[in-house]
Amino acid sequence: MSFTKQMLTKAEPYLEAQMNTAFVQAMIDGSLEPERLRYWVRVDYPYLINFSRILALGVHRSPDLDTMRTVQSYLNYILSEEMASHERFAVSEGITVKELESQRMGPTKYAYAQHEFASASKGELAEILTAIMPCLVGWQILSKRILQDHAIAADNPYKWWFDTYGSDAGLDNHVVALLNILDSLVEGVAKERRDRLEEIFLTSEYFETVAWAAYYSMEEWSDLTGATGARG
Repeated sequence: MSFTKQMLTKAEPYLEAQMNTAFVQAMIDGSLEPERLRYWVRVDYPYLINFSRILALGVHRSPDLDTMRTVQSYLNYILSEEMASHERFAVSEGITVKELESQRMGPTKYAYAQHEFASASKGELAEILTAIMPCLVGWQILSKRILQDHAIAADNPYKWWFDTYGSDAGLDNHVVALLNILDSLVEGVAKERRDRLEEIFLTSEYFETVAWAAYYSMEEWSDLTGATGARG
């Protein structure tokens, strides 16, 4: 079994947990309060900026020109299509692109981004792709399963979200190409490195999972400056 298939098998409990979150279930039936998705776009947009920087590092660390082009193609998709989708939704909700660009990630999303960036900074392309793999495939897998198992009503205000991540052939091609690259990079590596890659993947998968609760609770940074007993 290939490395990516092994990781996806290990990710199944996480994916099941993600499917059963209040956020995802409310999106399926269209009852999610709009302010919760507005929170999501506010914290996901700066995350995607960081994600794009990681992909740019992946272009730099690609071993050959074909790999560079494949990673660059996905980077272009994030910058030109996925982020544009976020911008369209934000504008429809009264949030300007300038406001999106100045947003701060919530604590969980920030920790997730920092884990990805740290793993990418210290590693090669295999570490980069492993760190971002749960984000690369997670929403796509969930959306495809939801579209297969549920009839999303035409008037569901979140139908565009499922269509974006579950019915985009271009996105599918990017995902398959990057997973194939990752499998080729990991093939034949020492067990110690493979175990480290698995640890990177599962940590990212953990953050990918707990982020759904953060979206639903609209998690913000606590102000501890006036906390009782705080030391100067």
